[in-house]
Amino acid sequence: MTVSNGITPEDQRKIAELRELVKDDLSEYYDTDFNLLRWLQGHSQLELVDIARKLRHHLKARKSTWDLDNLHKKDRTHPIHNHWRHGITGLSGALENVIVNIEQCGRTDYKGMMECYSVSEVMRARIFDLEVMLAECMELERKTGKQAWILYVMDVTGLEYNKKLYDLMRTYMRALAEFMSDHYVEMIKFFVPVSVPSFAFALYVIVRPLLPERTKNKVRFLSSLHWRDEILEFSQNDSLPDIWNDETHMFPAHIDVPQPFPKDCYYCNKISKVPENLQVIDVAGGKYHSLSLSLRRGDKVSWWVTANRSFGFGVFHARDENENDYDIMDQVVPTFPWIPGPTTAPLEDSAEIAKDGLYKFWISNERSWWSSIKLCSVRQADFINFCIMLMSITQRTVYSGFDAHKGYCEKLDPYER
Repeated sequence: MTVSNGITPEDQRKIAELRELVKDDLSEYYDTDFNLLRWLQGHSQLELVDIARKLRHHLKARKSTWDLDNLHKKDRTHPIHNHWRHGITGLSGALENVIVNIEQCGRTDYKGMMECYSVSEVMRARIFDLEVMLAECMELERKTGKQAWILYVMDVTGLEYNKKLYDLMRTYMRALAEFMSDHYVEMIKFFVPVSVPSFAFALYVIVRPLLPERTKNKVRFLSSLHWRDEILEFSQNDSLPDIWNDETHMFPAHIDVPQPFPKDCYYCNKISKVPENLQVIDVAGGKYHSLSLSLRRGDKVSWWVTANRSFGFGVFHARDENENDYDIMDQVVPTFPWIPGPTTAPLEDSAEIAKDGLYKFWISNERSWWSSIKLCSVRQADFINFCIMLMSITQRTVYSGFDAHKGYCEKLDPYER
């Protein structure tokens, strides 16, 4: 027996319980049965209290200075958007309540993107599209009364296999996939790669263990030769892009082709100012370090972060010095539990403080078993200008071939200093 919207009475009961557990963080915009149902579906193996904990972490990110609830209302104007194109083309038609999104994986210059921008800045640009997808799903659910999904079609036309591609897949793209999987649970119906070269199957076998479990179970491969016909099992003709047209196929939907990143925009080719008076911070394997600042409403806090190993980073509002449950603390910006290192471009951002209180910068090495990371920090305040704060963390020697004290690309011995 089911109710009219397709949600079972048992799921309705769980939705009500989950809503009660997260009510203090749940916004009016995000509070729909289907949004909560997605978290139950995506974490069906967990107890309800554990699902609520994961959902609260996401809701804290939504309430951060990135203001996710209202992001879909804004213009798509980030510089990265010219290089990572919007891909929604319409309804599937072949699958009920499914919206088609075309990702131009083969044409998008992901390598150049990560040479120019930090993981957090790339995610700031990408999260706009994810919020638009979520808003489209929510609108379709409002109209139909049924759960909606995204068909994520991955066009790998033009993809070239080399070591850089492999490194990209196991580092930066893995980090972005994890972030998407953690925050946009059960929004994707299927991932469907198309125009797949033969080497891509071998590459997928290698990187599959690195993908989130929910992601790899949704992948549907088509044949290398007849994918233009086979994709019609997933989408109607009208929602497929005209860049796929050939002598026997005519698809009407238009999507813009992404532009490559010019190499003079690469971070290592820019003359960038690096903070001075850096102090070394050691974070042992399996541990984290936090820096605390007492700030007032209206203060502006800025940070510049880089390291020669992978790390996690977040900025939180704490009730007191002893509060350290970073999974459910208030987030100033969305938290990144794993940023692959060595970083090419530093995390460089700022935020205006909304409440008086104690703020903690969280630097995590908890994913490492053995290796420690050495970082440096400096804090400077201009009390005349409403206590503007600068917090900078960097590896003192070398990261990704870039020496912070010289300001240009150079391959150095990481133990030289």
